[in-house]
Amino acid sequence: MLDLDLWEHSVHSICGNFDTQPHRNLPFIGNMRLDNHNGLEIAHIATNAEKIIRSKSTCQDDKHYFVILQKKGSMGFSWSNDNDLLLPGEIALIDSSLPYDMHPQGLIEQMSVHLPKAHVDTLFSKHAQHRITKIRQNRSSSQILATMLRQLANTDTNHCSLQEDGQALQEAISALIKPSLEPLMSDSASSIREQAKQHILRLLSDENLSPDYIAKKMNISKRSLYRLFSEEDLTVAQFILQMRIEKCCEDLNAADAMEYPLSITEVAYRWGFSDASQLSRAFKRVKGVSPSQWRQNQS
Repeated sequence: MLDLDLWEHSVHSICGNFDTQPHRNLPFIGNMRLDNHNGLEIAHIATNAEKIIRSKSTCQDDKHYFVILQKKGSMGFSWSNDNDLLLPGEIALIDSSLPYDMHPQGLIEQMSVHLPKAHVDTLFSKHAQHRITKIRQNRSSSQILATMLRQLANTDTNHCSLQEDGQALQEAISALIKPSLEPLMSDSASSIREQAKQHILRLLSDENLSPDYIAKKMNISKRSLYRLFSEEDLTVAQFILQMRIEKCCEDLNAADAMEYPLSITEVAYRWGFSDASQLSRAFKRVKGVSPSQWRQNQS
């Protein structure tokens, strides 16, 4: 376990106190290198560990936010009652004061930029602090951030530069992160809920549509999504079902105007149900009658 000992020494000295659990039946791989860009520290990480743990007892060294760019492979994160998966090319912001687990999916590579916590906390509201979140990829600022991080990964740290360069990089990375977090900080819950509803309406025909699917599309946790609907009459799952049934009703009601009316099975497939039986059970639960009875009642 010499390699594991060397890895843990590197992790502790570069990133702080983490506990590593290697796979029992696989040779352990773990490499870490620290680049220092005039005060801005960047760790380059590769490992196939089963789990890497940052527990409450090891969160004493909480002076950083970690900005993680997932370069190769996928990394699972779990904290409190939430979990997420960081895919290649995605970026996450992690408050080092929080306990969490990381679950590499095979051999992964990532880079971790260490931003001073005191500096980052001055940029964000208290609501944005003490968090683990993926940076939204659909913002131009986050795309520029990803390009900048990749460029930093290939920058020669031995190149002659000034301390001001490190400070400028720190300011630039922080500034690029901020816009991608703003919707979660400043948008009202109702407007974010409307965004969720629009996602649902757009994806009604997708058989994979679920609360978990919507949460991933919006880059928020399932718990946050459920909270958005907590003041609604319907839960997320109930809203999805209600909207699907309404679309089925529209198709069933249009039968008389169609030369070849859709069958119950065709309507079911069209709106994300696995078969006519699943649609019939759901339809009767919502409307009180079967789809065929509902169609007859409309004629």
